Amino acid sequence: MELYPDISLKTSAPALGTRCWIFPQPPFILGYEQPDRVLLSILPDEIGDGPSDILMYVADPLFDKEPYGFSGLPPYRGPQRRSVRSGPDRHFDSLDPRSRDYLGVHAYACIHFVLDVWRNYLARPMHWFFSDLYPRLEIVPFVRWNNAHAGFGFIELGCSETGGEQSPYALNFDTIAHEIGHLITLSQTGLPGNLSRDADFFPFSEAISDSISLISFLHFDSAIDRLLRRTKGNLLLYNELNRFAETSPETQIRLATNFRRMSEVTSEAHDRSLPLLGAIFDTIVELYHRELVASGCADRRLLSVNLRDLTQDEFDWFRQTTAEAFRDRPLFFKLALIKARDSVGGAIGAALHRLDPDTMRLGDAALAIISAADLQAAAQLEENFVWREIIGSR
Repeated sequence: MELYPDISLKTSAPALGTRCWIFPQPPFILGYEQPDRVLLSILPDEIGDGPSDILMYVADPLFDKEPYGFSGLPPYRGPQRRSVRSGPDRHFDSLDPRSRDYLGVHAYACIHFVLDVWRNYLARPMHWFFSDLYPRLEIVPFVRWNNAHAGFGFIELGCSETGGEQSPYALNFDTIAHEIGHLITLSQTGLPGNLSRDADFFPFSEAISDSISLISFLHFDSAIDRLLRRTKGNLLLYNELNRFAETSPETQIRLATNFRRMSEVTSEAHDRSLPLLGAIFDTIVELYHRELVASGCADRRLLSVNLRDLTQDEFDWFRQTTAEAFRDRPLFFKLALIKARDSVGGAIGAALHRLDPDTMRLGDAALAIISAADLQAAAQLEENFVWREIIGSR
């Protein structure tokens, strides 16, 4: 019998995409010390030195620069480090992912990864909101500044310092995905022009950007596998899914797991964003639980208990039964999480372009997300938005 040739071993298949290394979580997080090899949808022939392409380019200053906003806007015109080139096969996975030169490649790869994910959820064309003036996004992979921000034509990544060691945000997928989340949001809603006094655009943008980061993280197969193995399928445990912008294993900037209601938050944008973010995270977890029950991996009682007010006995019962089921049927847990992820991601992506940034309240955003969701996700979203006091009972 004649066998088909094994084309998987051939290296002359650039049409599949471009290979890069990405750390799904910062490399100082236990279990994430090694990066994942990912395949970006952009083709090697479409990428130039830098890396650069039709949508974005890396500008890596040779000397320290002031962050944009303090000193003008792009393009950066000062001296730059030597442009990074791909390997001999025109991919980037032959480069050392821990080298200084790779910072720009890692940021570039993370941005493309997030865009690849959210183009599917948006299901409509996406253009930079600044494309009339700047056709490409400038990526500055390192500035000596304990922050990261994205704005009109740029994303700039600083570094945190913990225990005397610098941790570049260019190696922090959460941070990059959050900042690109702002740009994705603006690409759909448009730039606010005349914000009303009671508009909620900035809290909304913070919550959606954190949600974009969270859902993008769940597109790493290795990350889902690690997450489920660590928790034995119990997503109520404190883990990397509900941590954002890690600066050390013990310190977090934002948490998706929170029990804040609108009556308990201030007017500060990050604080006011927490109920919306919490409702979105709760919905992913609860849809995940529904899938587990439907596949026979969890007891139906799981759907009738209040996850926000579990007694210790209820939590111990849930942890034990979940661990036993996960040991026997881990693939069903992975499929359940993927389905929950895509249900919520699709609802958010389809809702963004329906919102007016100048007048939008968080309640408007919640109703738009509900109306864009499938029936099961819509019911769960509505229940959580009501509990968070974002909308009233209907």
